[in-house]
Amino acid sequence: MRLANARLLDGTLSDIDLLDGEIERVSLAGSTAAVGERRDLEGAVVIPGLWDEHTHMGQWARHRTRQSVLDAESADEAAAIARQAAAAHRGTDPLVLVGMRDGLWPSPPTRALLDAATGSVPTLVVSSDVHCSWPNTAMLRRLGVELEGPLLREDAAFAALTAIEGMLDPAALDGHVVDALAAAAARGVVGVVDLEFEDAVGAWARPGRATPTRVEAGVYRHDLELAAERGIRSGDPIAGRARVGRLKVIFDGSLGTRTAWTAHPYGWGGSPATTGVRNVDEAELDRLLARAGEIGLDATVHAIGDAAVTAAIDAFERAGMTGGRIEHAQLVAGVDIPRMARLGIVASIQPEHALDDRELTAALWADRSRDAYRIRSLLDAGVPVVLGSDAPVTPLDPWLAIATAVTRTRGDESPWQPEEAVSLEQAVGISARSRLAAGEPADLAVLAAPLPEDDDPRAVAAALRAMPVALTMIDGATVFEG
Repeated sequence: MRLANARLLDGTLSDIDLLDGEIERVSLAGSTAAVGERRDLEGAVVIPGLWDEHTHMGQWARHRTRQSVLDAESADEAAAIARQAAAAHRGTDPLVLVGMRDGLWPSPPTRALLDAATGSVPTLVVSSDVHCSWPNTAMLRRLGVELEGPLLREDAAFAALTAIEGMLDPAALDGHVVDALAAAAARGVVGVVDLEFEDAVGAWARPGRATPTRVEAGVYRHDLELAAERGIRSGDPIAGRARVGRLKVIFDGSLGTRTAWTAHPYGWGGSPATTGVRNVDEAELDRLLARAGEIGLDATVHAIGDAAVTAAIDAFERAGMTGGRIEHAQLVAGVDIPRMARLGIVASIQPEHALDDRELTAALWADRSRDAYRIRSLLDAGVPVVLGSDAPVTPLDPWLAIATAVTRTRGDESPWQPEEAVSLEQAVGISARSRLAAGEPADLAVLAAPLPEDDDPRAVAAALRAMPVALTMIDGATVFEG
């Protein structure tokens, strides 16, 4: 099959020949004879198929169906939204709301406030970064959990979400996941890394998860020995296009929950200064990386604060593990960037977090903000970078990540740390796993609009964030056509 008159990112008008799921040849338009089916793209831009390198697919699929409190500017406003949701709630399933950003609320949430709003309906309000949640008393009873303060944090928050998902119909969840991936394919997505807290490998083996898109399913430390019993290694097939991914270790917390592990204390207002938390100690991290290596699993470490990033690099170096990944890498000390490059450590970054967190960064990390979200610095130093969404923290839409990586802005905001912006070609390149070249997989996206050429970064950001996709192909087969 020939995709004729395809415009590449550099503006070249080309013909792209596909054969047996691969790109057979890329040539100047009209310079070679076509064989077989020919589809004239009439100058439409073609890019490699896009990947979202960090998602939580079950949570994202549910998130798309749940009430959000993202716009709430106080605990009272969030409780008012929860009150309406509880009044409309039917059935015995727990009520889950999403998008809480309590880090900048003028006063902290309280259980009494949520109890008054939701009564006997078991209710959980989950933070936008998923590292903490706000339960009412009925939800704590349902979970069988005792809690002194108002919020569940870190492992307790993850455990609550996992328990709630276990109360819901898995068949319905699978249907929501397939729908979510169909929506992603319509944005040019050909693959996702699923780092769901549950047994993601087992979930992707279910027949209800059949999807044409590529999936890499992660393994958490609580399922590490299950992976050993199954005899699975990174890259092994699960079902369809789903494959086994990496061991993921959550090493520290998050900025929004004030649990990111940093080298220097941070805090604001009347809150006590903190250096965050470590969810596992050094010895345990070493053990997990060693065990993953023994059974054939690659590894990735969630590290947001600069101390966590440094310690993760140290652990990869001690393990002799090349090609490890650090998820988020939000705050990276300058001295650690060349170390990451030398060890081939991949930085898996979610650019939308930079804009979501710019106020928190100014409030909590003002003295070190130059070290935050250093995409260009990492690339310039030779560190491999990949982009993702962390859905449901931000939507599963790679064009949002691309737009932010290129412009460092959205809406009417001024660009934030524009010196860390990258080119559009770079942003697309680190959002894809293949290239438009002979021998590469025929994973492609055809755009339905020209690329923006405006000098105003706000206009460029708006155009990229809304970029329409006309066609998405995996292995040369159409998985979306608009």
